[in-house]
Amino acid sequence: MQSPAKERVLVVDDEPQVLVALEDLLTDKFAVVKTGSAENALDLMSRERDIAVVITDQRMPGMTGDELLSKLGDTSRAKRILLTGFADLSAVIRAINDGQIFAYVTKPWNPMDLEEKVRHAAEQYRLGRQLDNERRLLHELLNNIPDGIYFKDSSLRFVRVNPACSALLGFDHAEALVGKRLGELDASGTDVFSVEAEERGILVSGMPVRDVVRVYRRGRRERWFSETKAPIRNVIGEVVGIVGITREITEQRKLEHQLRHAQKMEAIGRLAGSVAHDFNNLLSVILSYSSLIMADLGANDPMRPDVEAINKAGTRAADLTRQLLAFSRKQLLAPRTLDLNGVLRESESMLGRLLGEDVELVVELAGGLHRVRADPGQIDQIVMNLAVNARDAMPHGGTFRITTENVELDGSFASDDPDRVGIGPGPYVMVTFADTGLGMDRETQANIFEPFFTTKEKGKGTGLGLATVFGIVKQSGGHIVVESEPGHGSVFRLYLPQADGVEDAPEEKQAPTELSGSETVLLTEDQDDVRAAAREVLRRYGYQVLEARNAGEALLTCERYPQPIDLLLTDVVMPQMSGRELADRLSGLRPEMKVLYMSGYTDSAIVNDGELEANIAYLPKPWLPEALARRVREVLDDKKPS
Repeated sequence: MQSPAKERVLVVDDEPQVLVALEDLLTDKFAVVKTGSAENALDLMSRERDIAVVITDQRMPGMTGDELLSKLGDTSRAKRILLTGFADLSAVIRAINDGQIFAYVTKPWNPMDLEEKVRHAAEQYRLGRQLDNERRLLHELLNNIPDGIYFKDSSLRFVRVNPACSALLGFDHAEALVGKRLGELDASGTDVFSVEAEERGILVSGMPVRDVVRVYRRGRRERWFSETKAPIRNVIGEVVGIVGITREITEQRKLEHQLRHAQKMEAIGRLAGSVAHDFNNLLSVILSYSSLIMADLGANDPMRPDVEAINKAGTRAADLTRQLLAFSRKQLLAPRTLDLNGVLRESESMLGRLLGEDVELVVELAGGLHRVRADPGQIDQIVMNLAVNARDAMPHGGTFRITTENVELDGSFASDDPDRVGIGPGPYVMVTFADTGLGMDRETQANIFEPFFTTKEKGKGTGLGLATVFGIVKQSGGHIVVESEPGHGSVFRLYLPQADGVEDAPEEKQAPTELSGSETVLLTEDQDDVRAAAREVLRRYGYQVLEARNAGEALLTCERYPQPIDLLLTDVVMPQMSGRELADRLSGLRPEMKVLYMSGYTDSAIVNDGELEANIAYLPKPWLPEALARRVREVLDDKKPS
C-alpha cells in the first residue's frame, strides 16, 4: 500500500544554521520547505496552497514574524507557529486568541516539544482540510439537488434554505426566507397553523415525520409537495431545530388523477357499451313488432295510438343507446376530410331556432381553416348538444358564441393543465363554444362528461349530452377542454387534428325504390327474439329465410341446402364464433353469397378505429323494418359481393 504523502512545512528564518537544524529535525516526518526571508515566504505562500504548517522566526530583517503571519491573514489555512528567543506573553496570547498563530516555541527549543507541536498543527490542518471539503460537498449538494432543503431553528425561523427550496416557495433568493417564519412570507399559500403545529411536535417529541403531502395554493394554481422533517440535535443531544426535505409532486398527482379519471371513464364506457348492446337487441324487437303491427292497423283503429306510443318510446330509447355508444366510443363513424366552417354554416339557422330569441348567436369563422377528418353527422351532434347545454345555462338569455381558429400546440400546452394531458403537439383546428350562462364550479367540471351526470332537475335531462360530445371528440382523435367559473359562463374548446388532403366530395347514394325481393337469406342470430323479428320482417318483404341460431348451424345449413343462398345476414357478436369468422369460413363454400353484418355496437371484428373496413356492409341495431329491408336490398343489388 502506498504511504500517504507527507504534510508540507514551511520554515522561515534569516539564520541559515536555524533552517538546517529545523530541516534535520522535521524532514523524517514532513516535507520541509525553507526560506530566509519573510518576503520570499509571502511569495511562496501566494503560489502554493498546500502548505500545512508555517514556522517563522519572530525577529527578521524587514518584517517580523508576527507581521508575516498577519499578512497571511485568511488567504491560507496553514497552521502557524511563532519561533522566538523572547516573547511578550500577553501579545502571544492575543495572537493565539485572534487566530494569528497556532502555537509558539521559545529558543532554544526542546526538539520533542517542537516536533509534537508541528505534528499537532499538521493534524489540525488535515482535519481543517477535511472539514472544508465536507462543507464544499454539502454546499454543492444543497445547491444542486432538485429537492427543497431547509433548516429551521427552535423558533421555527428559516436558518438556511437551498435554491430549490426558495424556488419551490416562489422566491428568487434564499435571503427572502432566512430569518423569517413561514407565516411571515408573502402569500405562503398553505395552512401555516397546521405546518407549525407539526413542527412544534417534532421539537417536543424529537421524532421525525415522513412523506406528509401538503398543497400550496397561489391563486387558482395548486402545487403539491411531499415533505419529510427531522429534528436537529446539538452535541449533547438537545433538539435545537428542524431539517426538512420537500419534493414537488404536482406532476405525479396530475398523472395519478388522470389515470384514475381515465380508468373510471373507461370502466363506465365498457359498462355503457355492454348495456347499449343488450338494449339494442331488445329495441330491435320492440321497434320491429310495433312497426309491423302499425302497418296492419288502420288509421282509425282504436289500438293504433297505443302501438304508436310503444314505437315512439322505443325510438327515444334508441336515441339514448346511441348516446351511450358515442360516450363509450363504440359508435360507427363515417369520417371524411371536411371543412368545419362549412359544417357550422349549415348548422347556423337551425341553431338560431334551437337557442330561442333571448339568446344571441354569434358565429366567427376564421379564414383559411385547416381541414379535419371527422364524421359530419357527429360534428352536428356535438354542436347541437353544446348549444342545448348553453341554452339551459342561460335561462334569462345571453350570448352563445362559436369561433374557429387554426392553432399550433407545443408540448407545454398539455403539461400546464391535467385536463389537457394526451394533447400532442402539432397543428389543430380549435372550435370554441362560449356562453354567458351560470357557469360551473370545479366539482361540477370534474364530472360533466360522465354519462347520466346532470345539474338539471329530475326528469329534465338524461345527463348524456356532454358525455356524447366527449365520446365523439375522443373517437375522432381530438380533445375537449372546459373552462368555467360560477357566474361567469362556460367555454368549451374542441381541438381536432389537422387532416391532410382536400375536402371529400359529397357522397351520392341512390336509395332503392323497391324494398321487397324473392332472394334467399341465411339469417344467423343467437338472440331468439331478435332472430324471430328479423325473420318476420324479411318474410313480409318477400324473402326466403333460412335460420341459424349460431355459426355452427349456419355452416351446416350452407353445406346441406341445395339451392343458392344470396345473402348472409349475421350478427357480429356471437358465442364461439363471430359473424366475421363465419363469413370468412363460408366464403370458400359459397363465394357468390353476399354478407350483411348487424350489431348493437361496433366491434373490432369489422371495425378499425371506429371506421368500417373496406367493402363491409353493416346495419346498426336497433333497426326498423323498413331500414332492414332497405339495407338488405342495397346489398343484394350491389354487383360485387360485400
